[in-house]
Amino acid sequence: MADYSVTIIREKMTFMVNALVINLKKANYNVRESNMDVSNISAYVDSSDILILYTDEEIGAKQNTLVFLRDLCVEKGKLMLLVGVKDEIDEVTALIPPHLFADIIRRPLDMNAFIERINEVMNDEELEQRKKSILLVDDDPGYIHLLYEWLKDDYRVGMANSGMQAITWLARNNVDLILLDYEMPVLSGLQVLEMFKNEQYAKDIPVMFLTGKSDRESIMKVMELKPAGYMLKDINKFQLLANLNKFFVKQSYNKI
Repeated sequence: MADYSVTIIREKMTFMVNALVINLKKANYNVRESNMDVSNISAYVDSSDILILYTDEEIGAKQNTLVFLRDLCVEKGKLMLLVGVKDEIDEVTALIPPHLFADIIRRPLDMNAFIERINEVMNDEELEQRKKSILLVDDDPGYIHLLYEWLKDDYRVGMANSGMQAITWLARNNVDLILLDYEMPVLSGLQVLEMFKNEQYAKDIPVMFLTGKSDRESIMKVMELKPAGYMLKDINKFQLLANLNKFFVKQSYNKI
C-alpha cells in the first residue's frame, strides 16, 4: 500500500496510537499525526488519502472538530475511519452519521485485523466503488463520449444512446444520477423520464436534463417535469463538475 497517506487524528499520545503508527508504517503507509485542532487537521487534509479519527473520553467536547470532519466527508469526499469504544463512537456518530465513515472499528484493536481492513478500504476496486455512479443518456455519440471523458476520473460512468437502452442498463446496474438528453429524436426526454418512473428500480433515481435550448419557454417546459436539475449542453467541463459536486453535496447533507 505504498504511496497512500494516512493522517491519525487524536488528542492524546497513547501506547496504542504509537503502535498504530508503527504498524501502518510497516505496511508502507505514509503516516502523519494531528491533534483535534481544526487548523492542524487542515494542514494535512489535501495530502491525506484517508483520515483515522482515534477517539478518547473527551471527544464529546470536540464538537467544532467533529462538524469540520463531517463537512470534509460530505464536501470533499474524504475517506475516514472511526476508532473508539462504544460510548465515544456514540458521541461521534451523533454529529457525523455512520454512513459517512468508511468503517467504524471498536477498541481494543486487533492490530493485524485493523491493517487488513485499511488495506481493503484503500484497495483500488474498493475506492472505485465508492465513487458516485452516473448514467449518461444521449443519442449523440460525439457528445456522450465527450461527457464520458470529462467525468470518468471522478465518477463511475455508464452510457446509453436511447431510453430503451437506458432501461436495460438500469435493470442491471445501480446509479446515483441520470443525465438525460431532453431532445432525442425517437423518444423525447419527457417520454424517457416517464419510462423511468414506471420501473420500480428506476423511479426514485434523480434525473438531470441536458438541453441545447436556453430560451425561457424551453426551460419552463423542462422544469415542469420537476427534474433534479438541468444543464445547457454548451456547459464546459469545469461548470459540469462543479454542478455535479454541488448536487451530490446537497444530497449528502439532506441525508444527515
